[in-house]
Amino acid sequence: MASTEKVEVIVYDAPTLATAGGSGCGCGCGGHSHGHEPGHGHGSQELGDPLERISLELQTRALALTLEKAFPGRVVVEYINVLRDPRGPKLPQTKLLCSLTYPPPLVYINGQGKFAGALPVERIREEVARQLAATTH
Repeated sequence: MASTEKVEVIVYDAPTLATAGGSGCGCGCGGHSHGHEPGHGHGSQELGDPLERISLELQTRALALTLEKAFPGRVVVEYINVLRDPRGPKLPQTKLLCSLTYPPPLVYINGQGKFAGALPVERIREEVARQLAATTH
């Protein structure tokens, strides 16, 4: 059946909330009484690569278009802002992001964590190609 041959790519993000001067990051982790902790990932869009200033949600949409062009009808891409999505508090990825173990975003392919801290489009495309090749054999 064709539906089992689709690859699911989910991007979990915890972007900076637009609340200035508050204590904590607003992600619900409660572990930030002195503002943003180093390496937490919130606010990292203010430095570095200008592409990082483009919201990760828009980057995910671009990724979806790229993957759809490469693998028509065979990839489902979803962006989840764990701070705003109603599923956020129950997701294990929210705990991972707030634990500082991995920086956002977290990229999961078919339920397995594959990338953290960036959205490497070419590497994601290669992994999707591998997953699809495995389902056709």
